Amino acid sequence: MAHNHTHHQVSGVKLFWTIVFNSAITLAEFIAGILSGYLALLADAVHNLSDVAALVLAWLGVKGSELPATKKSTYGYKRIEVMTAFISAVSLVVIAVYILWEAYGRFLEPRPITRPWLFLTVAVIGLIGNLLSVWLLHAEKGKSLNLKTAFLHMAFDAVSSVAVIIGGVVILLTGWVIIDVILSVAIALMIFWSSYLVIREAVMIFLEAVPPGIDFDKVHEAIVAVPRVCNVHDLHIWSLSSHEIALSCHVSLNERDLQHGPDVIVEINRLIRDQFSIGHGTIQLEVGECARSTVLCNHDTRRKH
Repeated sequence: MAHNHTHHQVSGVKLFWTIVFNSAITLAEFIAGILSGYLALLADAVHNLSDVAALVLAWLGVKGSELPATKKSTYGYKRIEVMTAFISAVSLVVIAVYILWEAYGRFLEPRPITRPWLFLTVAVIGLIGNLLSVWLLHAEKGKSLNLKTAFLHMAFDAVSSVAVIIGGVVILLTGWVIIDVILSVAIALMIFWSSYLVIREAVMIFLEAVPPGIDFDKVHEAIVAVPRVCNVHDLHIWSLSSHEIALSCHVSLNERDLQHGPDVIVEINRLIRDQFSIGHGTIQLEVGECARSTVLCNHDTRRKH
């Protein structure tokens, strides 16, 4: 447990500094975007503002997932990080819609861009801050969906900052202000895609679907292959959080093998942990076959749903 707590502390510190960097970047981009009239920079500032909120949610998610189990929440509060990731992703969708609406207005009525060196300087500073944030969160992104979302926010911000800088230079050299609209739409679409990926994963966790990367049939076949196991039914596999998987099932044994039940349970738990990284296994032993006609009772590897 101490090892996991250390990881949470590291993640929390890195998130804190990422919040500080992005708060400063957001304020600077808002001011420069308003003074220069560069919508792409304002879009990036609004995106950064949502990132600050997302990072705060991510920090709360890290802290919330550390809370211990209680009699009311017997698994603890592991899904807080999934909830915060979901809220963050949905907020990004709202931001993207706002950017598209503003871009449409600029398309109908193009506006000139002023103070070029101001917005270029701020955009470059924003890019440096985003790259630093990406570097800070890169090692953390695989620890949870929450931290993965925070990392994606920073990565896409870095990409959009590059686009904002290139677009600004092109506008200064050519006077093509339509580039501002095109970049804003591109940033919005990029936000939509990254948000969709996170929302989809979070929803599947809430629905307690079989986690990505886990093949239901292979798990079933592996358990059936354990010595003394006659049949497996009511097999359920779901995510407790974005990085913890649970399993429960009924295992049928011959009556004469019930005395070896504890050994069978130990072997199944070892199997699902080593082969499928499933850390929470609940195995119920019984004698006889399942009489229901559902896919969870009469398993057929040809049926996936």
